[in-house]
Amino acid sequence: MDSTSIAKAVGVEVAKASPPVTVAANQQGGFFTLSPITTLTCLYLALQIAYLVWKWQNEREDRNARRDAVQP
Repeated sequence: MDSTSIAKAVGVEVAKASPPVTVAANQQGGFFTLSPITTLTCLYLALQIAYLVWKWQNEREDRNARRDAVQP
Protein backbone atom coordinates (compact mmCIF):
# COMPACT_ATOMS: atom_id res chain seq x y z
CA MET A 1 0.00 0.00 0.00
CA ASP A 2 1.56 3.26 -1.07
CA SER A 3 1.34 6.57 0.78
CA THR A 4 -1.37 7.90 -1.53
CA SER A 5 -3.74 5.02 -0.85
CA ILE A 6 -3.02 5.19 2.89
CA ALA A 7 -3.81 8.90 2.89
CA LYS A 8 -7.00 8.25 0.92
CA ALA A 9 -8.09 5.48 3.32
CA VAL A 10 -7.41 7.68 6.35
CA GLY A 11 -9.37 10.52 4.73
CA VAL A 12 -12.35 8.25 4.08
CA GLU A 13 -12.31 6.97 7.66
CA VAL A 14 -12.06 10.51 9.05
CA ALA A 15 -15.06 11.50 6.93
CA LYS A 16 -17.00 8.50 8.25
CA ALA A 17 -16.09 9.35 11.83
CA SER A 18 -16.94 13.06 11.68
CA PRO A 19 -20.73 12.75 12.28
CA PRO A 20 -20.35 10.57 15.41
CA VAL A 21 -17.58 12.82 16.74
CA THR A 22 -19.81 15.86 16.22
CA VAL A 23 -22.69 14.20 18.07
CA ALA A 24 -20.47 13.23 20.98
CA ALA A 25 -18.80 16.64 21.16
CA ASN A 26 -22.15 18.45 21.28
CA GLN A 27 -23.53 16.46 24.20
CA GLN A 28 -24.59 18.45 27.24
CA GLY A 29 -21.88 18.20 29.87
CA GLY A 30 -19.08 17.54 27.39
CA PHE A 31 -17.71 14.46 25.69
CA PHE A 32 -17.24 12.29 28.77
CA THR A 33 -20.84 12.06 29.97
CA LEU A 34 -22.22 8.57 30.26
CA SER A 35 -25.28 9.09 28.08
CA PRO A 36 -26.28 6.23 25.82
CA ILE A 37 -25.60 8.31 22.70
CA THR A 38 -22.04 9.06 23.77
CA THR A 39 -21.43 5.45 24.77
CA LEU A 40 -22.72 4.12 21.45
CA THR A 41 -20.76 6.74 19.53
CA CYS A 42 -17.53 5.75 21.27
CA LEU A 43 -18.29 2.08 20.58
CA TYR A 44 -18.94 2.88 16.90
CA LEU A 45 -15.64 4.74 16.61
CA ALA A 46 -13.72 1.95 18.34
CA LEU A 47 -15.23 -0.62 15.96
CA GLN A 48 -14.34 1.52 12.94
CA ILE A 49 -10.75 1.83 14.12
CA ALA A 50 -10.52 -1.90 14.83
CA TYR A 51 -11.92 -2.72 11.37
CA LEU A 52 -9.45 -0.40 9.66
CA VAL A 53 -6.49 -1.93 11.50
CA TRP A 54 -7.75 -5.45 10.67
CA LYS A 55 -8.21 -4.50 7.01
CA TRP A 56 -4.73 -3.02 6.72
CA GLN A 57 -3.20 -6.06 8.44
CA ASN A 58 -4.93 -8.44 6.01
CA GLU A 59 -3.86 -6.34 3.03
CA ARG A 60 -0.27 -6.42 4.27
CA GLU A 61 -0.40 -10.21 4.71
CA ASP A 62 -1.83 -10.65 1.21
CA ARG A 63 0.81 -8.35 -0.27
CA ASN A 64 3.60 -10.22 1.53
CA ALA A 65 2.19 -13.60 0.40
CA ARG A 66 2.08 -12.45 -3.24
CA ARG A 67 5.63 -11.08 -2.97
CA ASP A 68 6.90 -14.34 -1.44
CA ALA A 69 5.17 -16.38 -4.15
CA VAL A 70 6.90 -14.40 -6.91
CA GLN A 71 10.39 -14.49 -5.39
CA PRO A 72 12.44 -17.58 -6.26
